[in-house]
Amino acid sequence: MKFVFFDLETTGLNKDDEVIEIGAIKVVDFEVVSTFKTLVRPRKLLPRFITNLTGITQEELDKAQDREKIKEDFKKFIEDAVLVAHNASFDKEFLERFLEERVQNEVIDSLELARLIYPEFSSHSLEKLVATLNIKREKAHRAFNDALMLYEVFKKILEESKSFSNKDMKLIHEIIGNSRNFEFLFGDFENVEKGTLNLKEFDAPTLTLPFREKSSKTKPGVFYIENSSLEDIAKLISNGGKSLVVVYSENVIDKIKDNLKEGKTFDATELENFICIDRLNYYIDNPDKIPDELRIDFAILASYLMKTHDFTLSSAPTHILKNKIVKNLSICKNNGCSFKSVCPLMQKKNEIENSDFVFMKYSNFFNSLKILSDFNFDSIVFLEAYRIPKVFLSLKANFSRNDVEMIANFEEETKKQDILTLFDNFENLSKESRNELFSSITNYDVLDLSENIYRNGNDSVSLNFSYPVRVFSKVPNIASSINFISNYFTLKGDNPIERFTGLRGQIEKKEEDSKVMSIIPLFMHAPNADEFLREFFDLYEPFSHIKPVLFIFENRIQLNTVKMELKNKYQWIEESLSKEDGTVDFITYEFPVKNKFKLIFVVKLPMNIINADETYAMYYLKNFVKDNLQKEKSSVFYFDGRLKDKNFIVKYEDAFLSTPMLLEKKENLIQFVKKYIST
Repeated sequence: MKFVFFDLETTGLNKDDEVIEIGAIKVVDFEVVSTFKTLVRPRKLLPRFITNLTGITQEELDKAQDREKIKEDFKKFIEDAVLVAHNASFDKEFLERFLEERVQNEVIDSLELARLIYPEFSSHSLEKLVATLNIKREKAHRAFNDALMLYEVFKKILEESKSFSNKDMKLIHEIIGNSRNFEFLFGDFENVEKGTLNLKEFDAPTLTLPFREKSSKTKPGVFYIENSSLEDIAKLISNGGKSLVVVYSENVIDKIKDNLKEGKTFDATELENFICIDRLNYYIDNPDKIPDELRIDFAILASYLMKTHDFTLSSAPTHILKNKIVKNLSICKNNGCSFKSVCPLMQKKNEIENSDFVFMKYSNFFNSLKILSDFNFDSIVFLEAYRIPKVFLSLKANFSRNDVEMIANFEEETKKQDILTLFDNFENLSKESRNELFSSITNYDVLDLSENIYRNGNDSVSLNFSYPVRVFSKVPNIASSINFISNYFTLKGDNPIERFTGLRGQIEKKEEDSKVMSIIPLFMHAPNADEFLREFFDLYEPFSHIKPVLFIFENRIQLNTVKMELKNKYQWIEESLSKEDGTVDFITYEFPVKNKFKLIFVVKLPMNIINADETYAMYYLKNFVKDNLQKEKSSVFYFDGRLKDKNFIVKYEDAFLSTPMLLEKKENLIQFVKKYIST
């Protein structure tokens, strides 16, 4: 076969961005026969961020050859070869825009191939694959280098595919069908029996702590507990009888477990995600029933199950949990299933029943509420409770017609047709009929979740979570003691979490010795984004020796720009990020807490939190910053145009961890901070 492995560098990711570099390798019968590399002069100026990322300068682009010649040369180079790119839809779209015509060549996505053959990997980015597979690393973000590395990854994929048995490869081949041309992976299976997924090799999660019968010392009621240490939280949980602990940051689970002295724990983080054996077997036996658009997703999931036998998905990497097929197989209607003895959901429920402490994340809690209603806990503990509104309001369920048809295949024919008719006539349905549709295809109690069910494009329907009070009204039926834990619960005399959940309770406050200096640099005038960055880098210079340091941003574009600039300027930052040693980090407001920092720069307030009012945004800010601060003396800088308005600062003064210092002169700021942190 003839392949061309190619990569593009562009001015950005948007539709108005342009190609600035093309790199490609032509391979015939797995021998490199020719190469192609060139810069391309764009019609727009090159953003500084792209120069920092790639090393390509505007001066170099200005010297590039004529665009029309490049187009013709590249079309001659690729001929009729099969094109291979990583995340191919991106590169194909940009290539077609550059060529100003449709690409007629077949295009293979090496990202799909990598997920199919290495489904157990946590990341399939080209950079991660190169590192994991011990491939020689060329300088990244240059088109030709990336094309070289892509070819080496491709060869590793082919080599690993040979580790699958012929039976398994035949099954994968039948699942993929004609949806992809991956024939180079497969041999002649005419006389090979199709494989099955062996349930007997299913391994339940390992539980290391012994189960114990114990009595609960917890008080019934609703409690809002401020400023608790990990030791205090562990004591509350340990004394709380059978406890459900709900968190946002995964590393918080590990820290709490480390402080629990005895008892059996179970991580139910992915409780709502599992593989229904009945549904799985149906589609393995009837691959023609899998919609073409979902066949590659099903094959990737099947490959993961072949390699890991993780039918509970308790160890599944993110790409498997987000696999489009999973939600179509994670449906349980308890309708006389013949696989209960090996049912992954029953395995999880048995673990919950026989554990003292059950841990899960917020999104999983909301998605699993109907399953959790089968249990009686003595207490529920909600950690990082300030995040509850943000998580809840960001959740939604989305189902395409293909999804609905796959789920409905397990109903009687009349019922199946009724469900598909509801989907096809969605715009004309009453609210009750829309609820009926979602109740038929999910594990949700839809009436308790949302009134916002709508058509999302031509081929899917969506449900946004929008009834928090109804959802939390179910919580007292699961546990008698409900404990919300956060750094702070009030802002301007209001408890936003109590208002959001509708659960009235008492606040338990703990006094703390504040050791933080809050600073608002009023001297930064920042008329535009570029000017702000220049001022910001200039301000950071005298503090660049203070570690650990955290930069918080409202959006990723600004984050990436600042991160790249500082990596290029300070070698220790690049080394720290490479080692992930926690000395420096760049995050947005949805990031989980990982480390604690002495110096924090808040670049824009979190006013774009989903459906949030201004007060909740400032309440979130206060808790989020505190979560990331060291207990020792520390400083927080706040940058936002709203902070030029002193009335705004007065209005939300208690959203800052200490009375903010409004500094008009840079010299005073440097002097104050250095003196404060050094004493």
